[in-house]
Formats: sequence, C-alpha cells, structure tokens
Amino acid sequence: MKKRIALLLTIVLTLSAMTAGCGKKDDTASTTDGGQGVETTAAKDESQAGADGAEARVLTIGIAADPQTVDPQALLSGATTAVIDNMYSKLLSRDNDMNIVKDLVTDYEIVDDTTWTFTLREDAKFHNGDPLTAEDVKFSIERAAKDETLMEYPHWKNVESVEVIDDYHFNIKTWEPYPALEALLSKSGGQILPKEYIEEVGMDGFLKAPVGSGPYKFVSYTKDQEMVMEPNLDYYDDVNATWSKVIFRILPEESTRVGELLSGGVDIINNVSPNEWDRVNSNDGTSIQLGEGTRVYMLGMKCSEGNETADVRVRQAIDYAIDDKLIAEKVLDGGGVQTLTRVANGVVGQDESLYGQYNFDVDKANQLLDDAGYPKGEDGIRFTLGLEGSNGRYMLDGDVCQAVAAMLEENVGIKVDLQLYDSTTYVNILSPREFKDAAMYCFGDNFFDGIYAIACYTPDFSMGETDYDNARVNELYTSAMANMNLEERIEQIQEAQQIAAEEVPYSNLVNLKIAYGVSDDIQFTGRLDEIFDLNSITLK
Repeated sequence: MKKRIALLLTIVLTLSAMTAGCGKKDDTASTTDGGQGVETTAAKDESQAGADGAEARVLTIGIAADPQTVDPQALLSGATTAVIDNMYSKLLSRDNDMNIVKDLVTDYEIVDDTTWTFTLREDAKFHNGDPLTAEDVKFSIERAAKDETLMEYPHWKNVESVEVIDDYHFNIKTWEPYPALEALLSKSGGQILPKEYIEEVGMDGFLKAPVGSGPYKFVSYTKDQEMVMEPNLDYYDDVNATWSKVIFRILPEESTRVGELLSGGVDIINNVSPNEWDRVNSNDGTSIQLGEGTRVYMLGMKCSEGNETADVRVRQAIDYAIDDKLIAEKVLDGGGVQTLTRVANGVVGQDESLYGQYNFDVDKANQLLDDAGYPKGEDGIRFTLGLEGSNGRYMLDGDVCQAVAAMLEENVGIKVDLQLYDSTTYVNILSPREFKDAAMYCFGDNFFDGIYAIACYTPDFSMGETDYDNARVNELYTSAMANMNLEERIEQIQEAQQIAAEEVPYSNLVNLKIAYGVSDDIQFTGRLDEIFDLNSITLK
C-alpha cells in the first residue's frame, strides 16, 4: 500500500514538474479599459517623474488571482485585499511587523465596556479631493455592520452604531463588550469609503471608478489582465517616490509568472511553487523570498444530513487517512507545516499543542469507517466523495488535492471525484458555497485574532458551507467575542479549537509558507498578511 501511495504521489509531482516547464511567455502588449490605454511591461524600464519630481519607474507585480472587486467590504479574499488595500485607509492598520498602529485616527480610548471614542486626523482627503470626516466613518463602519449581503458582515455585526460628535470626533458603540475591536478596525472591511461620492455615483459607479484615501490611486482595471495604480500625491503620510505607476498583472499560470520574472517582465511574483525555487534562485538577477503566512490548507466537509460526512466518524476517518506531514514535506517540498488547527503562528489564541501535529493512522481510519456502516465493496471502494478545489490559486493547490484524493482511495477505499478549477471559477463556486460534498480551502487570517478562525465553526459562517453546528463551540465563540479578560478569552478560543480538531468539520492539513519571486534590484519583504505594501517596496 505504501508503495502504491508513493507511486501515486510521484505521478502527481512528476506531472506538476512537467506542467511547470510548459508555459509560454506572454508578449508585452497594451490593453485598453474604457478607451484609456494601459501601459504594461513596455513602460517598465522607462524613467518617469516620481511623486517628488525625481526619476521613478513603473513597478510591475505578477499575481496569481484576478482581484474579485474593489469593494473592500464585499469580499473575504486575501488575494484581492493584498492588492486593493493600497487604495484605502483604515482607522487603525498593521505595520510590517503586524503591530496595530494609528492610521486615520490620532487618538482613541475606551469610554466604557461598549463605547470607544476616536479623534480623526484633519489632513486626510479622498482621491477626488473631498475631506475625510466622521460622516464617512459612520457610513463605512455601519455599512459593514448592517448590510447582511456583504461578506464582511458577520465579523462587523457586533458594532451597534457610530455616533458622530463633529467632523473629526466620533464614538463607536458595540452591542456588548468587544475586546477585538482594535483588530477588527485594522482588518479588511475596515477601509473608509467616501460617503458623498458613493451617494452621487451609486455603488455601480464606485466599482467602475473607486475612490479611497490611501497612498495609491486607482487608474484602470482590465479584467483578467491587469490593475493599474499611481501614487496619491495628496496622501496625508509619506509617499513612496520610487514608482510613477504600479501595475498588477494577472498571470494565473505559474510557469508564465516565473517566465516573466526571469525575463524581467515583472519585478515581483507571488505563489511560487517549490518546484520553481531552484529555477528562480539559479537565474542571474532573481531570488526566492520565503516567509511565514497564516494560510492553512483545509478540507471542508459537509456535516448536514444526506452526506456521508454528516457522520463524525467518517470525517475523523478522512482526517486519519491523510498524511499531512507527507504533504508538507514531499508534495509541498517543505513549503508548509502540518497542523490540526487553523489558528496559525502569530495569531492570538493559537493552541500550540495542535500546531505541528497531525493525525495519520490508516488502521484507525478503516475501523472508523467500518463502525460507521461503510464497508468496502468488491472493488475495494466504500463510497464516492466529491471534492472541489483550485488549480493555480495557491501554492501547488492542485497537487495537494490530487495527493489527498490518492490517499483517501488507497488508504481507506473512498473514491474521490476530484474537480479542479481555475482561480476565477473556483471563487464563483466556493464564494456562494455551492460545493456538494467537500472542498479544499486555503484560508488566511488578516484579523490576527483566533476569534476569526473559530468563526468558521459557527452557523453564521458554516451554514451552506460545512453546515457544522456545535452548541459548545457556539457558546465559546459568543463568550470569547465579549470577554474582556484576555486570559479567559484565550482559553475559550483554544477549547473551541480542541473541539473542532475532534469533530473535524474541516480537516486542517498544512500551514502554508509564502513564497515570492523577486528581482534582485527590488527591496521587498513579504508580510504575514500577504498585503503588497507599495509604500515599503523600493529599489535597492
């Protein structure tokens, strides 16, 4: 059996290596968006006037996934936030070391358990010249907290209201004590939007021509090709004068991204698979930058009646049948760490006893399936499990899915009907939660608080996805949301992780490391939240 598993994994890795060499380099071209020409890589080597009048050039970044939207409150996509966050400002933000720092506010304090008071800076303006005031804060925060159609709503619904005192002073009231408010205000969804502009042009108009107050301004977007930004010369803080323009080129095929980096067509690429690291490092002028991340490969399984995985023993068996360590060390070539929790390193409330650990016991897995009433047929198959995943959105995601499928069939006789989709199709299927039996996720955490991770085990997030509903987990989540005692709150978050590890609505597999390919003349450090902070990327 071990030999057959090894053979299947060898096939997976071999196919991956063959695919990596088959990409065709994109030709440099100009595209248009609404009649406006958009420069691509041809402008890369041209010196232009920068933000301070000095010579500057175009920065080009090759990304694996097309941004879903420019509405920061309508998505739960780290890949999109990594790009569009540069156009917006938040009340609080994270620096490159993930410390919470003041951004749009100059001062704030807790008035009582449910009231926080804030003072806005008076020099912040939107890209259209309008001043940013407390009315914009009220509009933005209450939109996230009250519009149930928004993807960010479940995280923000604890906010009751924003009380405007004057243009630059306001209070945020929560329904109950909310210890994670600072983390909430500094995460995606906390971007402040221009109230008057949106009321004037409507949300459709805003989506076509977004206006923020961040260090970079929107120039144009061509679907499946590129998004272009330029420095905001009226930004209230320091502006990076290095770049006259930044182009995010959408390059879903990894071989194309790597080829463009090696030829100088782009300066930085994300989502570089281990089988490309030697190629990038051995090239004169490029190197791999490998850092920690919060993304965890998670096999989500339906817990609702009518699915084999509704039985906890089946979910446990699947978890025991998957060799997480083999995936981390062989499939991902050391590009990850096995884990039994979604709460990654650097996130408040991680249960360290679950990190670096994994369940793998084929005998126990088969016994659990026998006990659950799923014997092997004459063909050795117990049942068929539908599995949907992405191919090219995350590091070696297709290979991870194929390895899981091979292990389940060989180790316990679960035949996997595997469907792999390109990045856009994958999002269109999983965002509305339309998968049938199981789906492979690679969730990150830009909240940096364990409450964000355990939220996926509660009905607000799980219904339609895994449909998992555990009364004790719900109680722990609700209590931890309002518990101002940090020590007790962490214990509650950790207990929820322990229950989820036992009942397995998701089989947590590997905490993924983040690999970038970078031109040697670029000073770039990847962030734990994966955001491309354009203000900190410079020439060496």
